[in-house]
Amino acid sequence: WRYMTWQAKADNEGLKRRLWDLEKVLEQAQEDERDICKEMTRQYQELQKQRAARSQRLEAKAKSLQEQLATRLQESQQTQKTATQALAEKDKTIAQLQSKLDAMEREYEKILRVSGDVPVGGSPWQHGPPPHHPLSHQSSLDLMLAKLAEASQHWEEVGTTIAVEHKEHLQEFGLNPLEI
Repeated sequence: WRYMTWQAKADNEGLKRRLWDLEKVLEQAQEDERDICKEMTRQYQELQKQRAARSQRLEAKAKSLQEQLATRLQESQQTQKTATQALAEKDKTIAQLQSKLDAMEREYEKILRVSGDVPVGGSPWQHGPPPHHPLSHQSSLDLMLAKLAEASQHWEEVGTTIAVEHKEHLQEFGLNPLEI
């Protein structure tokens, strides 16, 4: 009986130690599980922060690119408008100069018709140089030709100046005048 009691006590002590060891293993497993959960939660939160920061950066970049695009479109429209205006001014100036040139040609023809050098409806350049006339006609013709040469030179210079200005304006807007 004593032996049994002693055996029961020994078994009881062994079971208590085993239970204590198992409790320690269970505590350690629970602590490990808590540590793993904490680490996973921390990693998840870190990933969420990184994703949110990346999303904010991408949104800011997209907004910046949209603003840049809007600015470039506005600049492009303004450049196009300015170039169109410059071309319209150029065309207007050319038309004005052509009108003045035509008027000068008509006046020259009138003068030559009055002096008898060109038949009515004819052109001073149609049949070559005018025939020889008396000295009085020749001196007035020479004077008129000198004035015409002077006016022609003047308008040639004006036309060249305007063409250069328009070319510079087009180049300021990044347009190649030769392509227009």
